[in-house]
Amino acid sequence: MIAKEYVDGIFRRLREHGYDEGTMMLYITGGGGCLVKNFGKASADRVKAEFVQEAFMGDTFRIYTSPDAVGAELGGALKNVIALASGIASGLGCGDNARAALITRGIAEISRLGAAMGCREQTFGGLAGIGDLIVTATSIHSRNNRCGMLLGQGVAPEEAVRQVGMVVEGLNALPAALRLSAHYGVEMPIVETVDAVVQGQMSVEEAVHQLMTRGQKSELNRSAFDNRYD
Repeated sequence: MIAKEYVDGIFRRLREHGYDEGTMMLYITGGGGCLVKNFGKASADRVKAEFVQEAFMGDTFRIYTSPDAVGAELGGALKNVIALASGIASGLGCGDNARAALITRGIAEISRLGAAMGCREQTFGGLAGIGDLIVTATSIHSRNNRCGMLLGQGVAPEEAVRQVGMVVEGLNALPAALRLSAHYGVEMPIVETVDAVVQGQMSVEEAVHQLMTRGQKSELNRSAFDNRYD
């Protein structure tokens, strides 16, 4: 946790350089889990991003910049939904391999949506994408992972949230994720299945069956098979 006095000092320095509070919040978006020491800062303004990077960097806190603020925000929101799915798998007793596959396919869904929205592909392979997702979907300190575990054990969503005792962001992100998926015409089966479980439209066992019995897919674009490597 960064001391409040240190953060206040950073913003004081920013104001001294002519940035008001609104500008700071508008241009500088944090991307990356609070559970890791590597952190991303996304800003469309390179000068502002690098100024904040230099201000916060230290021997125990490392920051990377990115111009892809929308991608960082998208990854930061949707990772919580995939963390719910990962927790559900844990609650059902699924092993590490199953959860790893689920997390991998989860970042694929986030990446597809991000590409449709004009985000940079590299964002989702970086700290604001797979980095943030890994820690949120696996850590015992993750509210979304813990809530998912309770759901996987058959606990109702309302009771699961009560037991977690804090806001479970993935539940709040689901409606927006579904609207974006429909608007951009992007297939997001894990997100849709988690929503169906939360809404009581199917059991967690039925959710697993639905995901596992989907039609055959290629992990790569079909055009990739046209390439020759001999």
